[in-house]
Amino acid sequence: MKKTKDWLIVNRYILLGHLCLLLLLILAAIYANVRVLLTDSAYQVFYDLNNPGMLINDSRYTMVLTQLLPWALIRLNAPLSFVIVGYSVSFVLVGYACWLITAYAMGQRKAATLMLFMLLSIGGTFLHCISESFQLMFYAPMLFGWLCCKPKEVKVGVVGYYAILALLVAITFFIYPMSAVYIVFAAGFCLFDSEGRLRLSVPALATLGMLALYALLYFIMGMSGHDSEFMPTADSLRYAFAHFFTLGSITVFYKLFFSYYLFPLLLLFVTLIGYARRGMWLKMAYVGACVAVFFVAAVVIYREGDSYISRERYFIPLFFMIGLAFIEDVLPRLGKRWQTAFYVVFCVMLLYSFGRMLHYVHIYEPRLEAVANVASEAESKGQHKLLVTRSTAEGLFPLDIWGLAIESMLLTAQQGPEHTVTIYKEDDDFDRTNDDLYNNPDCYVAVNWWKQWWVKDLNPRYFRLPAQGYKELRADGSISDLR
Repeated sequence: MKKTKDWLIVNRYILLGHLCLLLLLILAAIYANVRVLLTDSAYQVFYDLNNPGMLINDSRYTMVLTQLLPWALIRLNAPLSFVIVGYSVSFVLVGYACWLITAYAMGQRKAATLMLFMLLSIGGTFLHCISESFQLMFYAPMLFGWLCCKPKEVKVGVVGYYAILALLVAITFFIYPMSAVYIVFAAGFCLFDSEGRLRLSVPALATLGMLALYALLYFIMGMSGHDSEFMPTADSLRYAFAHFFTLGSITVFYKLFFSYYLFPLLLLFVTLIGYARRGMWLKMAYVGACVAVFFVAAVVIYREGDSYISRERYFIPLFFMIGLAFIEDVLPRLGKRWQTAFYVVFCVMLLYSFGRMLHYVHIYEPRLEAVANVASEAESKGQHKLLVTRSTAEGLFPLDIWGLAIESMLLTAQQGPEHTVTIYKEDDDFDRTNDDLYNNPDCYVAVNWWKQWWVKDLNPRYFRLPAQGYKELRADGSISDLR
């Protein structure tokens, strides 16, 4: 390998990549319960434990990749704690595999470094392991790395190149509709040459064509209600632009600006200045416009704001856009001292990012402890099915999270299927006379959009609930009949 200015990226950032991803893997194993027993991820692994297939929600077909390891462990009748650890680490293992493929098989070290840059954008997202945003940190840079390869120079040949390109676009797109932002930006970036002039790039144009085809298939299959609820209406758009600087999403941006967004925005400023000094006006306009347009769109689409656990996810694509432009066009042109200085700052920011992950972990741990204590006390009294009202739950369990029933079952059943306890959170004014639901020994209540689930459908290898009705958990921790 020629010792050009890129050599620092090869030697320093590749080693750093191994260290960061191995650390992520260790943290994912240590904090498996904290990551997996949270809302969507708990629902998915619970489904897989009790059904022969895998759960694919909202056309997220790429979710298969991260379910392969836990699915295999379930088929092998591994202990529940092993399945939960396997599920937690599977997301990092898939990401690590993407990084290795990009850095070594493709030889695209800059694209691999981009994955590390995107790690700066996660805090609570590490805790929400099923988050599509976390997975896109690896899929999108891998796709960009393949776009940087030349079809006639890869070992698989031209036909193989485009077949792999079609696969990578599909993997990236079918994890989350917002992935279109990553794909369009990456393809558009490849339409510029190293001097900032527009060029004809058949792979980039093919990528946009594949994206259009996949998007058409997505809409033919039907957009999910989950995704469509984010689509703004004419009225909501008028409101959003009229109150732009006070929306919930922009408030999140304000709160996290200095601790989270200042560093990438400084790099954006440096990148745009670099383009201007080199006379790359068109490329400067492209990068600047993409960042600005996406920022406004994200503020408007996610105008309501979100919980503490996922609030940083809105703007993660900005890290991809800014990081890609900086790593491709600015970092290799820096002198050795400036590269070293940036590397030191980058390492400090990564350490800060990992610290932020642990901060969110320690916010959630007290909740698991509270759930475990309540469940243990109920089991000691022979009660395995509990109801708790929302107002009571606020005083007993830190954080308001919808998946309490499944969370409590996954937590308690790790001691053995006979220790399964389920705690369902109901509205304060719920109908206590609904005997078919609450006093039916053959069912249990799982989630608010689909309440009645059958005990006979539980996998007895992992979960067992006795033939009994529900009792109510009171604010003082006592248990009483519903009526």
